[in-house]
Amino acid sequence: MASTETETRQSYLVFACGSSWYAVPAECAAEVVSFPELTRVPGAPGHLLGVFAHRGEVIPVVDMSMLVSGESEPTRRAVLVRLTRGTLALTASRVAGVSQVDGRLEPLGANGVHLHLRGPARSAQRDVAVIDPEGLFDHLSQGG
Repeated sequence: MASTETETRQSYLVFACGSSWYAVPAECAAEVVSFPELTRVPGAPGHLLGVFAHRGEVIPVVDMSMLVSGESEPTRRAVLVRLTRGTLALTASRVAGVSQVDGRLEPLGANGVHLHLRGPARSAQRDVAVIDPEGLFDHLSQGG
């Protein structure tokens, strides 16, 4: 019988925002930055903190804590996630570095942002929610 679950063991950049730990595929994690003063976007959802210019590109900054739990976690650092159709900055209060992540990557919820967080998964020292960057990009592009 075929399983619909996906087993993984690949490299991810592991980072925290607040008390929650996340992992994004290492090949998508371009760099960790300290972002400058942000330009607010009128009418944007609360999790979109604003945008900033970085190397000729305007990058939206997404507060991962606000997006996932509804509670903001102040930080001036972010992980730049580069995809073929654009770049996102996901806030990060701590960065653990690149490590292997093991687990069954099933959606952690049936809708919203949790549909694009996968698990249960574990890095070397902690449980993490693995971010599906393409799915998250789609979710955010649709006003999520």
